[in-house]
Amino acid sequence: MPQEYQLPDRVYKYPFELIMLAYERRFPTCSMIPAFLGSETIHEYKSKDGAVHVIERRCKIDVEAPYLLKKVCGADHVFFIQKNSLNLRNRTLNIVATNETFSSRVKIKEECAYKPHPDNEEWTIFTQRATLNIISFFGIEAQVEKLGIKAYHKNIKKGKEIIIYYVNELESEGVVTAPRWSQPDNIDSDSDSDDSFASADDDTRMDDLTRAEFLDLPYCLGVSTNDYKLDSDYITTHLGELNPMEECSIIQLAKRMKQTFDKIPDERVLLRFLRARNFDIEKTREMLIKSMAWRKQYNIDAHLDIWTPPPIIEKYLPGAWHRSDKDGRPVYILRLGHLDIKGMLRAVGEDALLRYALYICEQGIQKTNATAQISSWTLLIDLEGLNLRHLWAPARIAMRRFTEVMEQNYPETLGVVLIVQAPRLFPLAWTLVKSFINENTRRKCLVYGGNDYLEDDGIHSYIHREDIPDFLGGPSPCNIECNGLVPREDYTRSTEEVLAKEAGLQSLYKNCTIKKGEIHEVQVEADVDGVITWDFDCVLGELQFTVSQRIFAQPQCNSSLAGLVEMAGITYSTTPNTSQIQSPTDSYTDNIVEESTVCSYLEGDSVQGSFYVSKPGTYILSWGNVTPAASICSKSTFLYSIETIEPKDYAGSVSSLTSSFSNLSSAGSSWNTSSVASWNSMVSR
Repeated sequence: MPQEYQLPDRVYKYPFELIMLAYERRFPTCSMIPAFLGSETIHEYKSKDGAVHVIERRCKIDVEAPYLLKKVCGADHVFFIQKNSLNLRNRTLNIVATNETFSSRVKIKEECAYKPHPDNEEWTIFTQRATLNIISFFGIEAQVEKLGIKAYHKNIKKGKEIIIYYVNELESEGVVTAPRWSQPDNIDSDSDSDDSFASADDDTRMDDLTRAEFLDLPYCLGVSTNDYKLDSDYITTHLGELNPMEECSIIQLAKRMKQTFDKIPDERVLLRFLRARNFDIEKTREMLIKSMAWRKQYNIDAHLDIWTPPPIIEKYLPGAWHRSDKDGRPVYILRLGHLDIKGMLRAVGEDALLRYALYICEQGIQKTNATAQISSWTLLIDLEGLNLRHLWAPARIAMRRFTEVMEQNYPETLGVVLIVQAPRLFPLAWTLVKSFINENTRRKCLVYGGNDYLEDDGIHSYIHREDIPDFLGGPSPCNIECNGLVPREDYTRSTEEVLAKEAGLQSLYKNCTIKKGEIHEVQVEADVDGVITWDFDCVLGELQFTVSQRIFAQPQCNSSLAGLVEMAGITYSTTPNTSQIQSPTDSYTDNIVEESTVCSYLEGDSVQGSFYVSKPGTYILSWGNVTPAASICSKSTFLYSIETIEPKDYAGSVSSLTSSFSNLSSAGSSWNTSSVASWNSMVSR
């Protein structure tokens, strides 16, 4: 399939005639283009009035390719035919270059034009495009295409540099202007008839060109005036320095989109989506069309005007915009460790939180659009206070949904993610959430544990010291209120209603009711260095929760276990009240794990916990009904979920933290496979 490349228009702030003097100095050879070995004129025509000059050259180009490829091709260099048509009356130069070597196997065509800038006739604008079509090439078509693209991109940037170099050379010689063409007094403007062309000398006549071809050569670019145009100066000013491939991709994508849509997103948006799809035009187009449909469906363009955050979010979500980083990107601060995510979900619901996330993203777009060359922002996440309640399964499901929406519709809007005051719990948290954060975003994360964010290589590398917020020890006041837990009276939905929203959560959580004196237990087989996590809500009555290791009288064979396997829960009638529970058959003993205690929980409590496995074997998580005898209801009802992290996954996650992130504190450097406390359980509500 032919590959097409169209480059942004280049603008030279010099008159057309001076640019033409500089252009001619490139021939017959150019020292600034080592691959250009020389050229010879094979046809030339000049009109009698001097207005038209058509010249055809045969150019010799060195092949920048591996030796073996040259041997396969049987050529050390290739020849191109370049046809130039200069019309001084119209002030245009049109150029067409095609390959002569291997022309039956490869079709290469480059089309360029110089002409006065439409907004300033004292400036010159240059347009350029090329096509590459490999028909057949000794079975190595893909390699040849890559080499061709690489060589083309390598030499594109040199073009403008060369013209400017020769303009400066002319100026050093005292040539700072060139006169425009004017009609000679002794020659009529219409004297260049077909007859006069036909009478030209044989050695200067272009027998293979008709008069229309060289006098009417604006066909060269073959594009309509309505085609998408992009100025290289605009790119530099608004998008920053891009390589030729990136510039070309923006134009290609815009042209493809304009085939379907009258109005398309601006170049900043196109560039962000291209980067998210590694500059694959078709994949980017598909992603962008879906995002445009999503924005239209939910009226996102008007989101900042028509949606107001609920008072609960404004009061209890500790986040705000705070100045800019050293690159000029706006900074958003989220004090995640102080966020009551479970209370938020039960008070306003997942949809409202997603709306708020979109609200922040739209604010970020608005802020970046106000500054040239800025298309992303910085996210600073403070993890002081992070604990197991933040790992509540519905919260992780909500985060997964938020992340998917952000990555699909706001790609490449995060410049860098600064994670500060990461606690020892962070490796476990990272293991649970990293699977739904794409690799590009993970590479942007910088993690600082303890107070290392204040060191010389800390966040000062990204944020000016005077802009460090006061809660991190800096001088800049930061108006982010941390108002604690969302009051229960503001809840609008129960835990069951939150779980019912997602089918995945319904299958993840189990509902269990036990009578007085009964125990419900779950057996888990664990290898060393794995992690067991639990999450349960006491819906009715009172519960006693215990984690113990089961020691069998006869050794059990666990050698085939590759990780952690949750067994089915069972309920039986006996009430453990000591650290050792002897079975009726004396076949095993349950030893309560070190550092844990028998914990009692009341109706309404939500508990999250984890256990790092230092000894392989069988572990029992058990719930007992300890509802007081005076209670009207003798049953206890609870929802529970148990997740297991295999040793290889947890170890791999910790390893990625200590190797992939460029900044880690002393606390971070101590993260290892045992960094999660042996026992960690807490009540979040």
